[in-house]
Amino acid sequence: MDDLEKPIQKITIYYDKECPFCSKYANFLKLKENFKITLKDARENLDEIALVCENLDINDGFIVVYKNDCFQGAKALEFLNSAVDKTTILGKLHFFFAYENIFSKVLYKILFILRKVILFILRKDSQI
Repeated sequence: MDDLEKPIQKITIYYDKECPFCSKYANFLKLKENFKITLKDARENLDEIALVCENLDINDGFIVVYKNDCFQGAKALEFLNSAVDKTTILGKLHFFFAYENIFSKVLYKILFILRKVILFILRKDSQI
């Protein structure tokens, strides 16, 4: 198969639309051409999340669904690293999550805490 015949692969991302950091990340995320992204507000799709990824809690971080697999937090960023368009600025930053390592886990934890701080400042509930 040449590049024109590659099937489109679907990725769904459940994220907190009320968090400015999460929203900006989700809206600026550009995937390679053979991926189609669907963004879903986790606050509006809790039942769907429970059905699709029954063992994950959205309050532990955003969730990426690809085929029958669910990825969360640093693992989700590691997965997106393979699907993101590396020519974009955000795509170039994904190299931090290229491999499962302590650095990527710590970096994600910092971003996770930053989300809670931002939502607290904005007087929004960080729990979904």
